[in-house]
Amino acid sequence: MYLQLVSLHGLVRGQNIEMGRDADTGGQVRYVIELAQQLARSPHVTQVDLFTRRIRDKRVSSDYGEQFESLGENCQIVRLPCGGGRYYRKERLWPFLDEFVDRMVTYTQKSGKAPSLVHGHYADAGYVAREVSSIWGCPYVFTGHSLGKPKLDYLLEEGWSQQQANEVLAIDYRIQIEQDCLAAADLVICSTKHERDIGYEKYYRDDETRIEVIPPGTDLVRFFPYYEYQLNPQGIDEKFKQARMGMEQSLNRFLFTPEKPLILALCRPDRRKNIQALIQAYGESKSLQAIANLAIFAGIRDNIESMPENERQVLTDILLMMDRYDLYGKMAVPKQHDSELDVPELYRIAAASRGVFVNTAYVELFGLTFIESSATGLPFVGTHNGGPQDIVQNCKSGRLVDVHQQQELTDTLLDLLTDQEQWTQCSNHGINLVPAHYTWESHCERFLTIIKDVVAAPGKSVPAVGKVAVGNRLRELDAMLVTDIDNTLLGDDDALERLLQFLKEQRGRLGFGVASGRSLELVQEVLDKYGIDEIDVIVSSVGAEIYYGRSLTPDRGWSSRLRHRWHPERIHQALDQVPWLKLQTEATAQREFKISYHLEESVELSDPAELIRKQLDETGAAYSLIVSHNSYVDILPHRASKGKAVRYLSQKWGIPLERIATAGDSGNDLDMLNGRTAGIVVGNYSSELDALRSSPHMVYFADGQYANGLIEGLQNYGLLVNPVEVAKE
Repeated sequence: MYLQLVSLHGLVRGQNIEMGRDADTGGQVRYVIELAQQLARSPHVTQVDLFTRRIRDKRVSSDYGEQFESLGENCQIVRLPCGGGRYYRKERLWPFLDEFVDRMVTYTQKSGKAPSLVHGHYADAGYVAREVSSIWGCPYVFTGHSLGKPKLDYLLEEGWSQQQANEVLAIDYRIQIEQDCLAAADLVICSTKHERDIGYEKYYRDDETRIEVIPPGTDLVRFFPYYEYQLNPQGIDEKFKQARMGMEQSLNRFLFTPEKPLILALCRPDRRKNIQALIQAYGESKSLQAIANLAIFAGIRDNIESMPENERQVLTDILLMMDRYDLYGKMAVPKQHDSELDVPELYRIAAASRGVFVNTAYVELFGLTFIESSATGLPFVGTHNGGPQDIVQNCKSGRLVDVHQQQELTDTLLDLLTDQEQWTQCSNHGINLVPAHYTWESHCERFLTIIKDVVAAPGKSVPAVGKVAVGNRLRELDAMLVTDIDNTLLGDDDALERLLQFLKEQRGRLGFGVASGRSLELVQEVLDKYGIDEIDVIVSSVGAEIYYGRSLTPDRGWSSRLRHRWHPERIHQALDQVPWLKLQTEATAQREFKISYHLEESVELSDPAELIRKQLDETGAAYSLIVSHNSYVDILPHRASKGKAVRYLSQKWGIPLERIATAGDSGNDLDMLNGRTAGIVVGNYSSELDALRSSPHMVYFADGQYANGLIEGLQNYGLLVNPVEVAKE
């Protein structure tokens, strides 16, 4: 199986993961890296590609600008650009997702292998994976990691308004995408029963939605037991020992008596992590201060003043509380730590002191840090809300509390720190039971077992029986015909019937598409009327839209390209009041990327196109103008036209332009006939195309009219394998 994983936001690399650098570079990054690496070790998997965004920004490491990064044998990170190279927080990536879809489809096509499934992580990548899987007709898997509806509930409780949540976080859009992902997914993966039963509770799920709970693993090579330093110090890699010395020195800078048991907290500086509750409990308990030190590792910081408001406020609160309770010498707040080596050593330092790990978040969707600490032998105290319930049930390595109850938190900490038998029992349980429940080997074994069923079964994204997925179909083509509809494909029913028969006979190698000024709805009417079922591409609205097959799968990448500098409001301001232009009022005339007018027949104009350009140029908008039959005016984005759409399809699907026959009869076909394509002008053409007779490019003027001209042109270029006899006019 060839598996494609998608995780877009944050800083994704295989080594030295910058956990906690910002809100987007957290546990999900490590999750997808370790998942990809373990999946690639399976004999049932031939290749794993982890797709993420390519970032070229001086503020971050150049590692994130490398297109490829090996994660091991048959496993790599593939970074694709979208939205430029600047590093954006995830809420600002939504407008660029269609571009990423296009890049990913193009990359897959050029790689020469179609995916067995596409697995999206979080809502943004879930959207991408859904679109890509529909192109290749393969199963679609979704892992939410965190969900918008529970987050919105929390924000409203914190005093946010719905409008503020949308302005800052685009929360309604995110929730809608999550709902769409659920509807399309062949499989949804959750980490805990809480996520399945509570997290998705407010989303609609039909009976076909398959949700499986598969807990993630942890890296037991890094999170080995604390007592290995006593029993087998020679077997420990020097890099861990060096990290340990660095962390001990960092802690000792703050603590008067560092030999005391250590209460350790490790999380991002986020209000939802509720770090202040732990500091308050410790600061108001002389008993806790007497028997233990407190260490807070709240992300990575350089200058607090330059950090985002949420993080800045939390860190400021931490320092103010440290001062308020006079915790100098008892509380450490180091600025830096490395997730790869320092974090495992922090757990082991705390365990060696017979301390406790604490997580007082309001809700913890999974609780990876609980598993990591348990694996090293460090017992935990944490929130009872969320995934930690599963961890306590499976590993019995800690205690859960209501983090809103300060006395309960204080008493539980004192109990675990002073009851040596209980501490030892929790410590041993963690070391013994984490490998039984939370390894990537067991996760991937169960994942692949389920996936085999999903791949074998007809999926929501898989085409109907007898049909080939759009991606697989197009990448196998040797050549293609893309023709205008009116007065080119249509006009002679007998000729059309002959053409369709030839196309059917050579369908295995010759693709067929239409490019029309008609809207999609009107194109569908024509296809239905003439019984044209086998079609690969529809370019509609004069090149403003691209769809695949009769399933009408939209090309999201094309739409993304067209949005660049498209300002329809400026077009309307410039032209709606021109007396000899009348806005077309037909139901399907106006589209997202097309504004259409009629030229008034009663007004004689020598060059209407030039007059329209003068009006439009004053607006500063980028546009493409098409005037056809001296009657119709279409204004499109500057990147749109039928010809540009054809060139885009050639590049995306790897069909040489010389092997794409383009055919037309009028001015709105002009740019499709110009260039390196195999142009065909049918015998009944408009005088607007006479200029092409002197074109340096391949343009064949057929004697045959309508579809007879198409057959003649295809034969001229050698695109019909077997010679055919063209009917005489």
